Amino acid sequence: MYRLLVIAFLFWLIIALARSFVGPEKAGSPGPESEEMVKDALSGVYCAKSEAVSITRGGETLYFISLENRDRFLAARK
Repeated sequence: MYRLLVIAFLFWLIIALARSFVGPEKAGSPGPESEEMVKDALSGVYCAKSEAVSITRGGETLYFISLENRDRFLAARK
């Protein structure tokens, strides 16, 4: 029983120390540097806008997660 209490305390201590090093702003809450996400027009998967491949069609901007998805989308619309 004593060993179990010591192990539980050590586990709690490790988690508490890890949280103090990470800080609340890095623990999952979005900060001001969080980036806009866009939806792939072919697959529906979201990705960061800066990493997306985009085309403008009929005045609408479409985003894709890869060049392959863009090419498949365009080939299906011909």
